[in-house]
Amino acid sequence: RKTHNNTRQPHTQTPSSTMSAAAARRRKQLLQKQKQQQEQNANGNDAVATRLKQLLSEELSESTAYEALQLAQSLLRKAVQTDQKEAVLEVTHNLCSKLLTGEKSDNNVYFIGMASQILVEAASAMLEVRVPANFENIQKFVQLDAFFTTALSKLNERDAIQEKQRVKYLQKALKWSDLMGSVRYGDLKMNSLLADALWVVGGEFRGDSVNHAALAEEPSIIVQRLMACDDAEVKESERDVLLTRAVLVFCAVENLRDANAVVKAYMEADSSRDFDKLATDFLSKEVKVKSHVIFCTSVVGILEREQKAGALYTWLLGKFQGYLQRNPELLPYTTKIGKIYFNIQPPPSMLSQMENMMAMMGGMGAAGMGAM
Repeated sequence: RKTHNNTRQPHTQTPSSTMSAAAARRRKQLLQKQKQQQEQNANGNDAVATRLKQLLSEELSESTAYEALQLAQSLLRKAVQTDQKEAVLEVTHNLCSKLLTGEKSDNNVYFIGMASQILVEAASAMLEVRVPANFENIQKFVQLDAFFTTALSKLNERDAIQEKQRVKYLQKALKWSDLMGSVRYGDLKMNSLLADALWVVGGEFRGDSVNHAALAEEPSIIVQRLMACDDAEVKESERDVLLTRAVLVFCAVENLRDANAVVKAYMEADSSRDFDKLATDFLSKEVKVKSHVIFCTSVVGILEREQKAGALYTWLLGKFQGYLQRNPELLPYTTKIGKIYFNIQPPPSMLSQMENMMAMMGGMGAAGMGAM
């Protein structure tokens, strides 16, 4: 007769069950610690936000304005850490509107300097926290730039440092609109603002200004700026190079409408030259001086042909090669145009240069401004 052993065996914990219990306790402790930290951060943010609101409700002095800047910077950092997208533009707008339009904003270089500082940081934060580059948010940043440019215009003397700071924050904002928005190479209005800022700085940055004005689809603005320059600022030959750059950018992004418009408007605005004679000279072997304007009209004309004219385009580049080599910043555009329209493959030495040029269109142009 079989007997059943009903004696219950003592339960022993396996190492895995012991570890699971310990892990559960550690997880619970970690969650409690995180909750406490979040509460502390929230309380801290509330205190910072309350103090900033109090300061902005009063007339700012230099000391209280600096305190407000520090508080706003703290809130921006917290917004990035906690992924508070809406807070980035809200905090920046509240501070900048006070600094740039408040009681003591007129001719106040100190306030303008603090505003440009928070604008640069905000533009970086918008990309870092991935603020959507929609119409509403772009308009908010456009308004911030309007506050800034109005304040700059009220200064008794030009402030070259703050003009360059404007370029810096607009470059970052354009990059944000390019990467987080729906428009290739960035929002048209952001390109337009950056083009204006670069033109104001002047000098070597006028070339990048023309680039962004072309990306903003502003052929008439380009011509107005070029024709408004006197020879002391930009010589006729330099104006022609800038026109060529504008035409090539329009063509490189497949905007033949505005490429045509800009060169026609330029010729109409310049009554001092006989363009028919320049066209004849361009084809002459005896005449060594070739016109940028005729080169531009020829490029547009070739690209507008229904039949592919790659050989004709190559011939034109050869005819103008000396001028292109003297202005090497134009070469990546002619290479890009050849590839897009005629499938002319660039040499390996030009490939990376062409790719870098196209990448720079989305807000990374005039990269040297960042160090100024």
